[in-house]
Amino acid sequence: MKKLFAAAFALIATAGIAAACPAWQNQGVQTGYTTGQDLWTPNHYSVTAGGNQSLRNCGWNHSGHVISRPDFEFTIDGLEAYRRLEIRVNGSCDTVLLVNDSSGNWHFNDDGWGNLNPLLNVHNPRSGVFDIWVGTYGTNLCGATLQMETF
Repeated sequence: MKKLFAAAFALIATAGIAAACPAWQNQGVQTGYTTGQDLWTPNHYSVTAGGNQSLRNCGWNHSGHVISRPDFEFTIDGLEAYRRLEIRVNGSCDTVLLVNDSSGNWHFNDDGWGNLNPLLNVHNPRSGVFDIWVGTYGTNLCGATLQMETF
C-alpha cells in the first residue's frame, strides 16, 4: 500500500511541475494581430523578461527561466511572401527567447544577437499563431523589448 501511495504521489507531483511549464496551449499574456507587411518595419513590444519556471526542470535542454504562459501570442498573416521572420530581444539583463511557431516547431536562442541578447530566425515562415516567451538566463527579472521584423 505504501508503494502505491508513493507512486501516486510522485505522479501527481510530476504532473503539477509539468503543468507549470511553458505550453503553447496557454493563452498569451499579451495577444495581438499583425501582418508580414506590418513587420517589414521592425515592431517593438515591451515586456518583463524572466519567470519562475526553469526550462531545464521542464525537460528542455536549455538554461533559462520563463513564465508558464507565453508573454506574447501573435496571429501573423501574410508571412508566406517573406523569406524569414526575425525575432530578437534587447534586455537590461541576460535574456533568452523561446518560440513556438505557427507550424508547431519550437525554437530557442540565448545570446545570438550579442551582448547577452537572443535572436532567432524562422525561415520560410507560415502565417498563423506564434507563441513567444521572453526569459532570463538566471532567476532575475528585467525590462526588455521584443522586436520582430520580416525580410
